[in-house]
Amino acid sequence: MSDTVRSASRVLDILEYLAGAPDGATLSECVSSLGMPKSSTLMLLRTVASRGYAIKDSDDRYRLNNAFAKYGFGWGGHRLTRLMAIAEPIMDDLCRAVGETVLLGVSGATGIKTIAKVVSDQIVHYDHDISVEIAPYCTAMGRVLMAYSPVQQVDSMLSAWPLVKRTPKTVTDIDELRQIIRRTRDQGYAIVEEEFASGGTGIAAPIFDQNRQILAMLDVGAVTSRFHDKRDMVIRHLCRSAEQMTNAINHKSTT
Repeated sequence: MSDTVRSASRVLDILEYLAGAPDGATLSECVSSLGMPKSSTLMLLRTVASRGYAIKDSDDRYRLNNAFAKYGFGWGGHRLTRLMAIAEPIMDDLCRAVGETVLLGVSGATGIKTIAKVVSDQIVHYDHDISVEIAPYCTAMGRVLMAYSPVQQVDSMLSAWPLVKRTPKTVTDIDELRQIIRRTRDQGYAIVEEEFASGGTGIAAPIFDQNRQILAMLDVGAVTSRFHDKRDMVIRHLCRSAEQMTNAINHKSTT
């Protein structure tokens, strides 16, 4: 009697194969390498992609979600896989609409964990390594998270990271940061201009769960010089996309 379940083994085969393919793999490559029928391989790939463990790019290549590749089964997929599936087309549309990089972030161990990104095809564009958690105090996603979190959690996030000046514009005064956090909640989004990285501006808005608790943050990472010329347009599209994700994750229709 076998100690393995064939369907479960095939799912793990897919994940293990993609883990060893940093550039991703097409359906045909998976079929050839794993020796499985094309139809069942396609369904397995669609399943792991729909659950957020893999991502299908514009070239029809499947690759592991970077967050899953980095953190394994502790990446938070049990509560975020549906969000990942919902987010992908919305993020693609937002990137095209604003012409800048789009990121999706959640609360990490002590900072912000970016779980997905769509990088702008502009020659000069914003990007960062999503395998590394980023500080909440000097990022738009972090300030949005703190704006909708309990006071005790905000205190923990602010104390978890040294308040150092990453750039000459980084705000490190604790009282000023608390004022910015309150203002972020009042306006419904955060703008951080060249505090995390010189030449880059982050604009973030919240995504809520069914209890109106913050679930994730949608962010536009823009080149500062371009952002100034389209500020209102970027904010409008970003907030609309974040609301679209909130509605979709909570099964609400949009008007």
